[in-house]
Amino acid sequence: MPLKPQRGRGGSISGASNRGRSSGSKVPTGKGKLATRGGKTTTKQQEKKKNTQPKWTKKEQHSAKSIQIYYRYYKKKKGIEAAKKKKAEMEALMEEAEREAWVKFIKMEQEKAEKEYQKTLAEERERKLQLKRIKTILESSFDDELRSVQATIDEAISSLKKQTKGDIHPISLARKTLGLVDCKDANDYTPLSEAAAGGAVTVIKWLCENGADPNSIGRYGRTPLYRAAFAGHVEAVEVLLENGADPRHKVDDGNMASDIATNPAIKQILEAWDIETTEQLLGNLKLESERRATEHAEYLKKKVEAIQDKIMEAEVIFKTEEKQLISAYQELNKRIFEHDKCVIAGSHVEVTLQSVHDAEDLVSRLKQQVEDSRKQLQLLRLELREQQVKENKESDELGVKISIRELDDVILKDVGNKIQNDGRWPLILDESGQASIFIRYIDTNYVNALSPSDMQKDKLRLALLGAIRYGKPLVLDLMGLDVWHVVEERFKDIRPWLFEALLDKSLITKELFGELLAKEDGKEYESVQEFWARMGDFKFWVLTSGSDMDPLILEKFYVIRVQASRPKSEL
Repeated sequence: MPLKPQRGRGGSISGASNRGRSSGSKVPTGKGKLATRGGKTTTKQQEKKKNTQPKWTKKEQHSAKSIQIYYRYYKKKKGIEAAKKKKAEMEALMEEAEREAWVKFIKMEQEKAEKEYQKTLAEERERKLQLKRIKTILESSFDDELRSVQATIDEAISSLKKQTKGDIHPISLARKTLGLVDCKDANDYTPLSEAAAGGAVTVIKWLCENGADPNSIGRYGRTPLYRAAFAGHVEAVEVLLENGADPRHKVDDGNMASDIATNPAIKQILEAWDIETTEQLLGNLKLESERRATEHAEYLKKKVEAIQDKIMEAEVIFKTEEKQLISAYQELNKRIFEHDKCVIAGSHVEVTLQSVHDAEDLVSRLKQQVEDSRKQLQLLRLELREQQVKENKESDELGVKISIRELDDVILKDVGNKIQNDGRWPLILDESGQASIFIRYIDTNYVNALSPSDMQKDKLRLALLGAIRYGKPLVLDLMGLDVWHVVEERFKDIRPWLFEALLDKSLITKELFGELLAKEDGKEYESVQEFWARMGDFKFWVLTSGSDMDPLILEKFYVIRVQASRPKSEL
């Protein structure tokens, strides 16, 4: 049995050896200290101080609690004030940013409007200058002032080179020159015709050498030879005959040059002239004209092919960047998922957050690249369409030719503002058989002209109102049949003035539009203000697969011919 420890002097423990003590027993550690086998040490002073701490009265506890409450209130108030201040600063920054963005937008719009205005002024100046040049050439040709004619044409060509910065093909330049040599006045008289009327032999020779048409027809069907014979210019008649003027041509009253010749010498020359020589000269002129036409067609064809090559390259770039953007979006989603996992786990949050920001920056850059590539591709396709119109003059009469793949750019986006600038609604000649399918799958109010249900008065009126109300196209599908007049009558049954107002766009006014409304239309049609807000987005499209429409009807529309997509080898 272990001995009972005795307290000695100084508070130390004595009476037993340290060896063989149990783990929980106390050991002496020095003055005023106790230790246990568990390694925890305490002092008697600490225990005494703990036991002798004064207890708070209820009043003191209440005061301490009140202090804590007021402190928390004060702290919360200061936090709210700081948050309000921060919010006010952020709102001020947002307002400033919005103001700067608005000012920048207004400035851009003003600059754009100024550029358009300056462009219009430049075009008007060039038009007036061109009219002045033509007047000078015609008057100088009549007066036999060859130097003035040459100087005016040279000045026009120099101006053209300056405008194009020298980037103009010789074939195109030759056509521009020929256009001045064969320019016409209000009576369709050319410089050669004026020179013939004035007996200006020097100018006649130069004009013929530079491609002027010796058989150009002016007012009342009069040719240069006719006018020279009528004016009695013998030498002029001879020069014209030698350059291919046809003495057999009859004017509107049925007379030939020999019938109205005032000089007997001219009459004798015309009657004695060998027609076989004229036939040979006309054949040569025809061959030269065909050569120039073929040369120009080849030039335009190569130009179109060059644009098509650019389109192919642009499509490859666009598709590549589009794939990169898709991959970037997928990578961003992965980074967001990883970040969410780290937030839940409470580790590596800063690292994953930075990776999310990096992925977002990459997506933003690629989105801008894709948008730039898309715009470039659209502009190239627009350039191709314009070039094809130049290549085929019939396109001006039959409309703009596009493929089904270009329908979105032309109809919906109106790249280049061609439809907007033309001012007429588009009429779509669907030669591909696919345009109607495309249009049905976009958000439009579609009306089948052969459907009795669609052509009911109230339903047709509501289809028009709905298209205007929600700012979308009203599509009238004629189904390839000649039912235009039936459709016109149906619109007139609704309101006598409606069809003409729809075609000339006068319907898009508050006055006429208000007359189209009816009391039973419902609440969604009550607010004219909402109509007015979206009225600018309203469009009217006519769709048909027939190409034998009345030309007078076609003249009222911006005609678009949709052809089947060309094979990739042709693009």
